[in-house]
Amino acid sequence: MEREELLNNMMKNPLYSGADKPALADAVAGSSLKTFRKGSRMCGEAPCLCYIVSGRATVRRLEGGKDVILNVLGAGDVFGAARLFGGDAEVTDVTATGRCTCLMMPQPVVERFLKADHGFTLGYIRFLSDRIRFLNRRIASFTAGDGEKAVAAYLASRCGGEGTVKIPLSMAKLASSLNISRPTLYRALSALSGRGVLERDGSDIKILSYEKLKSI
Repeated sequence: MEREELLNNMMKNPLYSGADKPALADAVAGSSLKTFRKGSRMCGEAPCLCYIVSGRATVRRLEGGKDVILNVLGAGDVFGAARLFGGDAEVTDVTATGRCTCLMMPQPVVERFLKADHGFTLGYIRFLSDRIRFLNRRIASFTAGDGEKAVAAYLASRCGGEGTVKIPLSMAKLASSLNISRPTLYRALSALSGRGVLERDGSDIKILSYEKLKSI
């Protein structure tokens, strides 16, 4: 990918959209591209802000000896922000689901970028705030009292309003990640459909009422 195309693509992400393009170009110049093979762990020893140029990755966390999928990332997504200034401890694991290329922006480069560009600083704060809200909703899905609440919390964490959510997992894996049985998952989807909250078409879930979804 040409450098100009990379910069333009990065500026489509809300994290970088308010940044000054020359400042972003300087930060990219201080970064490196790295390609991971399928199954490779993508969190390196040195903290980096990672932008996925191509490919897909899965964010996982070990909960009570169980591998729980928190999110699925694709081209244009970013990870690593929480660890960047938060010490060496890793609470999640990011794994390539196929050949995946990332722009790895080291912590010192990000720090200079934050100091030099007010637009990027605001984008970084918004990005972390969105991550907090996302994780709070995911926590709610694990502690929900029934299947409908678990499914509603999961879907709310993957959308910001009405529209279509594409489930990146099989129904069996989704049920496992939500800590519910597959029959409970199907019953929850059917009940939410009957309440006018959503429509399901295979792995595509159309959210009909985001307000109803959030209130469950």
